[in-house]
Amino acid sequence: MANGFCLDDALDLMAKAAGLDAMKSLLFELREAYGVANLVYHAAHVRGHAQAHPILALSYEEGWVKRYLDENYFSIDPVVQGGLRAFLPLDWATLDRRSCSTRRLFREADSYGVGRQGVTIPIHGPGGERALFTVTCNLSDYEWEKARVQLLREFHALAHFFHDRAVYLSGLRSDEPPRLSPRELQCIQLLAQGQKPKNIAYNLGISEAAVRLYTSSARTKMRCSTLIQTIAEAASTGLITC
Repeated sequence: MANGFCLDDALDLMAKAAGLDAMKSLLFELREAYGVANLVYHAAHVRGHAQAHPILALSYEEGWVKRYLDENYFSIDPVVQGGLRAFLPLDWATLDRRSCSTRRLFREADSYGVGRQGVTIPIHGPGGERALFTVTCNLSDYEWEKARVQLLREFHALAHFFHDRAVYLSGLRSDEPPRLSPRELQCIQLLAQGQKPKNIAYNLGISEAAVRLYTSSARTKMRCSTLIQTIAEAASTGLITC
């Protein structure tokens, strides 16, 4: 990543975003920081909201966005159709491209610089939302095979936090208390008890990197600037005990 940019930097930027437009602009910053071709966030369904595809945030060329929407490529795009049915990340290399319409779609996408390689992360939100987050690159097959694991490690976390912030900032989700995962709660609880990340990792049977990821994600969900603030907020709302 460029200029020492890291996951915590990305989470901080999302936490500070004041509106949906700021989140959309953030995709361009993340694209540059991670050195990828494009990033796309697509909320396909939000419970209680009749409009299809209520939120789109992407770094594609405007010409491709207009073409895609005018032709309603949602209905034939295997990334969208497959991603919304999936629970695991969808590597574009595994997509069925045998139909004429699919081959034409990808030829057009390539002409607009969408990216030759891609991975799409399905998101199942706490409010019943269904969304997709896509990362594309212009790497060779060999380079992509090496890069995709690290990109997935970073963007799996970023995708879910981007989704939470985008839905909240768009006003499509009520201002309810943040929902922390069991692992996030465990890590914050153990930090509150004075344990170090290394000990937490050992006790939970996970890596230190995973501990940092869970604590960072909890901090972002609770919109706190520091871990101390996160622990205090979690304790005050009864999520953990000190």
